[in-house]
Amino acid sequence: MPPKVLLIESESAEAESIETALLDRGCEVITIRRPFEAASQAMADWPDLIVVNACSGLVDIAELCQALDDTRLELPRLVIARDELDNHCFADAHLGMPFTGRLLTQRIKKAIGVQANRFLRVGDITLDGLTRRVQRGGHASHLTPKEFRLLYLLMLHAGEVLNRRIIMKEVWDTEYLGDTRTLDVHVRWVREKLEDDPSRPRCIITVRGVGYRFSPRE
Repeated sequence: MPPKVLLIESESAEAESIETALLDRGCEVITIRRPFEAASQAMADWPDLIVVNACSGLVDIAELCQALDDTRLELPRLVIARDELDNHCFADAHLGMPFTGRLLTQRIKKAIGVQANRFLRVGDITLDGLTRRVQRGGHASHLTPKEFRLLYLLMLHAGEVLNRRIIMKEVWDTEYLGDTRTLDVHVRWVREKLEDDPSRPRCIITVRGVGYRFSPRE
């Protein structure tokens, strides 16, 4: 079944091309041009993916995503912007303009791909890819989309050492390693939400000079 996409448009030169590209990839597209209607439309249609056209700069991504968060639908989001490196922490995947159909397909799969492995359990931590819920020992923790993708990637490869390049590519859609403080900050935030003592982590272990490893524990 083709994915149902809620496309949140803005007045930009790319508007028609994005909708056409989604249709060409076989998506069922519901388009709205009033961002303030996004939350109610999402609740009415329950799409598989929300695509936000941020090329015009007129869409307040933070405000929009807060409204979507308030619905508690936990729907994956793809943000399309003029610069792919203009990463929004509120999105699951990003795409820069211009883009190819192949790259769009990859980003769609990436944004909704977490749901393919719905449940992950490593030690006492459980991750639900459909509801975007994370629990440790029965206690729920709220993670941002980027924190969730980071934890998902580490848990999916539990016991393995993931280098920084792989993590930056999979979570932030970039291979730029000039400054990876963003990665370190997000690791710290996840530790603060899941570790008993974030200063002495037992789950997300730093492998100096390489990257990080998720260590199973009971």
